Amino acid sequence: MKNRICFLSLFILFSLNGFCQVVNQAHLEKIAIDLGDVVQNNENFTNFDELKPLLQGVEIVMLGEQSHGEATTYETKIKLIKYLHQNLGFDILAFESGIFDCNKAWEKMQNGNDVRDAFGRGVLSTWSVEKELKPLSDYIEKSLKTDSPLELMGFDSQLFYKFSEEYLMDDLAKYLEKLSPEIVKSKKWQHLKNNYALFVKREFKQLKNNNPQQDTLFVNHLVNKLYQLESTDDSRFWIQTLKSLKCFISDLLLKTDFRDKQMADNLIWIKETNPNRKIICWGATSHFLYNSTKVRMSSPIVRLLGGNYYKKQAMMGDYIKKEYGEKVFAIGFTSYEGTYGANRTHKIKAPKEGAFEYQLGKLNHDNFLIPLHGLDIGGMESRPLANRYMTTDITKVMDAVIFNRYMRRPKLDNNFYLKLYPDNKYIKPVPVE
Repeated sequence: MKNRICFLSLFILFSLNGFCQVVNQAHLEKIAIDLGDVVQNNENFTNFDELKPLLQGVEIVMLGEQSHGEATTYETKIKLIKYLHQNLGFDILAFESGIFDCNKAWEKMQNGNDVRDAFGRGVLSTWSVEKELKPLSDYIEKSLKTDSPLELMGFDSQLFYKFSEEYLMDDLAKYLEKLSPEIVKSKKWQHLKNNYALFVKREFKQLKNNNPQQDTLFVNHLVNKLYQLESTDDSRFWIQTLKSLKCFISDLLLKTDFRDKQMADNLIWIKETNPNRKIICWGATSHFLYNSTKVRMSSPIVRLLGGNYYKKQAMMGDYIKKEYGEKVFAIGFTSYEGTYGANRTHKIKAPKEGAFEYQLGKLNHDNFLIPLHGLDIGGMESRPLANRYMTTDITKVMDAVIFNRYMRRPKLDNNFYLKLYPDNKYIKPVPVE
């Protein structure tokens, strides 16, 4: 009986310790790096030099975001990008956007085309048509006139942006014609070209019934043919673009899920092609996680609707961290309260007591970075993914997290959107003052 009481006491003690979730508040205050104001294109970098020890030896900084619908996160990222470019020598900005599209956008920018227009057509419209992103395209334009421009690249395998729809097949045909004119005269090439045209028209049902497997095999053939050539910048670029095209066709029409692995392969190609340069990545935190198969969301409904996705699928960050180790620094974002949403407004409630955001909310700053290496948060839940709680220890899946006290959703630039998508019937123009 005495042993049973002792065991019960120990069980209660450990249970209380497990749920206590106490974080040393003074330590959080000590390690927090205040990022200051981020709204209205703020460029005051006071305290930003505290980032230098964290990023010593780092060659790839990955800037995540919760859900593609957080304006304050965008503004914070832009401020960080400017600092990293001006002070730490990062001069490649790689977006979660098409590898072909961003390459074409950069080509257009260098040739004197309107920078914002090229940015809008090359980068995913989730970002490029929002008002909060204009300062970034303005900054890229300004950097073009310096000795160290901020070069735009893309690492995504998805090829459904404006430039790929307009140029991809024609540019690929011109390249292949130089190598072997019979390729672009073949029935297999015509089949691929016809299917891509169906995609541009969003004729997905017809696409699925038009033998997409043939296209993936043909693209494989083209990749193998290019591997046999002398390695050049052009051949390497088209190999990556074709591999991405195959992945895109397969994921879209054959129900595979190779995107994160291909995005990692594309980023590795960017790094290996530019070994002495430093890269900033812009994308979703979900793609930049490492140890991602350990991620578990708190809500059973979220887990059910998401199909326990993280449990089944290694994310891009896993591959990149394995390849480059401490040369990679992944930063997530979270917030205390406010709104978010790309297409409609969602409310972010103040965090529950015992959550990591609740503890961060006690600090004196409104926008700050917390390094996560060696930090013990006692098993607290946090919500860096889609603004929903995860039970996984945030310190195990990213290197730092940025806290924005108040989040607001982005604002669409209606007139710019209509310039890119003039046939849209739902977005109305806004009178110019």
